[in-house]
Amino acid sequence: MFMKKRALWRGLTTLFTFIFSLTIIIGVVAESYKATIDTALGTLSEKFVSENTEDDPLYDKFQPSAEVLNEDGTGNSHALIQKAIDLNRQQAAEGAVLLKNNNADGQGLPLAGNSQVTLFGIRSHVSLLGSSFGVKAQGPYISLEQALTQNKTDFKNTIAYTLNNNFATGEVTRGATLDSWSGDEFEFEGAGFTVNPVMTAVYDKLNETYLHSENETPSAEYDPGEPSAAEIKAVNSDYAASFAEYGDAAIVVISRPSAESKDYLPGGVVDGLGAEEPLQLTANERDTIEMAKKCSDNVIVLLNSANAVEIGDLKNDPEIDSILWIGFPGCYGMLGVSDILCGRTSPSGALPDIYATYNMSAPAMQNMGNFQYENGADMLTRGAGQTGGTTGNYLIEAEGIYVGYRYYETRYYDSVFGNGNAGSPVGAYASSTEWDYDKEVAYGFGYGLSYTDFTQEFEGEPEFNVSTDPETGVCDATAVFHVKVTNTGDMAGKSIVQIYGQAPYTEGGVEKSAVQLLNFGKTDTLKPGESQVVSVEVDLQYIASYDNTYDNGDGTVGTYILDPGTYYFAMGNGAHDALNHMMARQGADPESLSGESNSAMAYEHKITEDFISSTAFSVSKTGEKISNQLDYADWNYFQPGEVTYLSRTDWAGTYPKSYTGMTLVNEELINLLNGNYYTIQTDDDTSGITWGKDSDLMFYEMYGTDFDDAKWQDLLDKMTLEEAQYLATFGGPSIPGVSSIGTVETYMTENAGNGVAVNLNASKDTGAPWSISASDPNGNWHPEVFANAPLVAASFNQDLYKEVGSFIGEEALFTGIPILWGPGLNTHRHAYNGRNGEYYSEDPVLSGSAAMEFAIGALDYGLIAAPKHFAFNDQETNRSGVAPYMLEQRAREVELRAYQIAFEATKYDTEEEDAGMRGLMISFSKIGPVECTASYELMTEILKEEWGFKGYAVTDIYDDTDIYGAVLASGTTCFDTRGISGFYGATTLENCSTFATQVDGSKLSAQLLSGDAKLQNAVKDSCHNILYAFSQSSLMNRYNSTTHIEQTMTWWRMAYMAAIAAFGILLLASGALYVVSSKRKEREVS
Repeated sequence: MFMKKRALWRGLTTLFTFIFSLTIIIGVVAESYKATIDTALGTLSEKFVSENTEDDPLYDKFQPSAEVLNEDGTGNSHALIQKAIDLNRQQAAEGAVLLKNNNADGQGLPLAGNSQVTLFGIRSHVSLLGSSFGVKAQGPYISLEQALTQNKTDFKNTIAYTLNNNFATGEVTRGATLDSWSGDEFEFEGAGFTVNPVMTAVYDKLNETYLHSENETPSAEYDPGEPSAAEIKAVNSDYAASFAEYGDAAIVVISRPSAESKDYLPGGVVDGLGAEEPLQLTANERDTIEMAKKCSDNVIVLLNSANAVEIGDLKNDPEIDSILWIGFPGCYGMLGVSDILCGRTSPSGALPDIYATYNMSAPAMQNMGNFQYENGADMLTRGAGQTGGTTGNYLIEAEGIYVGYRYYETRYYDSVFGNGNAGSPVGAYASSTEWDYDKEVAYGFGYGLSYTDFTQEFEGEPEFNVSTDPETGVCDATAVFHVKVTNTGDMAGKSIVQIYGQAPYTEGGVEKSAVQLLNFGKTDTLKPGESQVVSVEVDLQYIASYDNTYDNGDGTVGTYILDPGTYYFAMGNGAHDALNHMMARQGADPESLSGESNSAMAYEHKITEDFISSTAFSVSKTGEKISNQLDYADWNYFQPGEVTYLSRTDWAGTYPKSYTGMTLVNEELINLLNGNYYTIQTDDDTSGITWGKDSDLMFYEMYGTDFDDAKWQDLLDKMTLEEAQYLATFGGPSIPGVSSIGTVETYMTENAGNGVAVNLNASKDTGAPWSISASDPNGNWHPEVFANAPLVAASFNQDLYKEVGSFIGEEALFTGIPILWGPGLNTHRHAYNGRNGEYYSEDPVLSGSAAMEFAIGALDYGLIAAPKHFAFNDQETNRSGVAPYMLEQRAREVELRAYQIAFEATKYDTEEEDAGMRGLMISFSKIGPVECTASYELMTEILKEEWGFKGYAVTDIYDDTDIYGAVLASGTTCFDTRGISGFYGATTLENCSTFATQVDGSKLSAQLLSGDAKLQNAVKDSCHNILYAFSQSSLMNRYNSTTHIEQTMTWWRMAYMAAIAAFGILLLASGALYVVSSKRKEREVS
């Protein structure tokens, strides 16, 4: 019997030893992957703890404004949402652009407050409020019909829908942006109209089939999904009988979506729609307009699109009384649209893009879409990477600087003066025998009408100021124009003052646009008879031209040149109006001009070497000598003579062709395309680089510390190389902690430019006193509610740009996000880019100003704006790795200028501090054959050395993770590693599959950089920039001398600990009984 018991206890001891060991292993693994387990199970296994003390208080550095807080300092969700509603309403009211208004005999706009109207077009029922994926309007929202007819909403029936793209499978699904809404009711003042309920019911029924949503996407073969007259009749055969009662106005909504990852393509229209191009009106849309004409003598068209729809026919149609462009107005912007329709507000926006009669007439459209190297399959070896890289795709941007209005207005100027074969039919689409501006352009850049009339006149002479620092050579040259604006009409309104410039052009010399926006301002609301003087300061560096070929005399080539000669400046209702005034000043025959002209609205100024050196802007604001950095952006740099760039010398002879099937011959070009940018070294002397230094300095002490303060070196030297590498690798949203300097892993970044993509009750900083709890009835509100970028830009109101940035900074405080991946800051190369809804404009000064003001406003509340996508994201087709080839002049004067304005932010510089953005997201794109993320010339020489950027610069999602060393060496500070967390445990440098495949065959590890001095210094510099950005942000609210991590007892942690304890006890018990039974056996034997 004792033998049997002894065997039992021995067996159980063995079993319990195994299970006990297994539970310990499970516990160790669970702790290693605790962040992943917490995410999956919704638990919190460790807690970031900082104690609020009288001597070292928390949350005192950045706080929301009093108007969105309760008296006790807690957050007031209702007040926050109401502020968003009011601000979004103002965005739309000031950004919407009145393009046409035949308001004679009571027609046109505005409408009387008690009007009975009919809405036409399915998009009047389901208007586009944002872009699908990227900058969605997340809702809940106020619809057009509600804004026209109601005065309050509970939001229950207006939850926005969107289309979601699965990039792996290509599947597109429709879904609600919020699960539900049970929050407060909000009051507002609607237009007071009555809307035809019959047509509303018809479109409501039709959308059960069409399933349109408030956020949608373009497609390669697009169909706007407008129901036919037959479909409408099938729902209600007697629908037209309702027209008589609701015929004060017929309001037609025409829409086109925009979105990340998808473009419109030339000829990309579903067969049978009655349109040749996706931005042309389809037969059903034209039939809808004809239906509207039968309903009312007053037909109003609302353009609900970020991409320029072809509306030349509507402009010329006498039965169309008004056209109002409303972009994507955001969740509450329809209130601002209703304010305009009922006359509560006079429209004051201006177009951020030119509206061509036919979009294909833009020279950029000759090289848009899918272009592949003829022999790419044989020559290119680099793999696709995690984001499906497109090493084999390219674009030849042969239009040069002539993008958007620069092309149309410059060609118009030359055609009037008979220069450069500008009148040739080459490149003419709407014209026939010769190129004709009036036929090629429907509405110009910067154009917009008002309900009232304004006069603008120069108030005295402009003030030119030039000063050059004798030590650094930095030139500060400005011109201040004082413009007196008078409301001569009979309604209150605002007026935009736009200042344009023209530099002297020499045939065969540096290419120059005949007109370019230099800066702008906007009046306050002026009552009839009131005047205001608006002073607009122009930075003269933006009228200088970049000469790729200029010999600097020091062995370098290329810089900015301000040619001596006569410069013209003018104001006007858009670029075309201002150019006409310049041309009148230059003696042009008024009969030869398209539109009115007034020489008094233009000013000419003679620039000589005595006034300012022609190379005054060859030194950047930081004192850096400027020269060519992007020679490799030009295809001809590698294979000379194969590309011809558009030139004013001969418009006909240089008009771009479509560069298909380019053949790779040059070995350097092929090598760069294959990603061979940098070889990681293994035996450098790194003894002079300090890591792991003993110091008491901690990160919380760095709040507000200047970038060049010596304390940063002390802090950086304290970090270990491994810690620094983690920080320079994993760039968010979850950022690794650095224990040596007292930081902890933190979720820190989110999208986008129209709000913070985190629900109010899902704050990443629940310790903030204003954090909204899960029980708050408005907690489900999503802050991505604001208008899209083009509508924002169209207000031409720099104060409003800043105000929106400030409010989104407040949103970020409520949601616990210190860094925003946004706003979008690329320029519109053409109308077909699917992401035009995320970027401001075709003009870099307008774009740069909008982003700069946004960032300055956001930073007031501790939010670091990181604009995207730097740079050259000119199309979404093949976006991941496409190679756009261009001249450096084009790169600097168009795309890069927008970023330069935002990053330099000279408007806000003081003697004590340099202003400017502290964040950046880099594009998927290349510049020439070099990935932007890996371009030292772009990321360091231009961005940091010339512009003085200091801060966080992250790749786009998983981009270029296969060229790890090259990316770090370029000056990029870290990688976008969305979805990755649990650093040093679940995620290590060694086990992270994101970086598993490297072009050079290396393997990511904590030892990878041990023998590479350049990369060690680059990583240290990255950490300096990252931590500096963090130190300027609201993250510092959470840190003080008490900061530490506490472990919490989650149920899964309790479970494995209980299992360890239980099986440990069982092991001890079985072991003890085994020992006892063994001793009894021994006694029996003896």
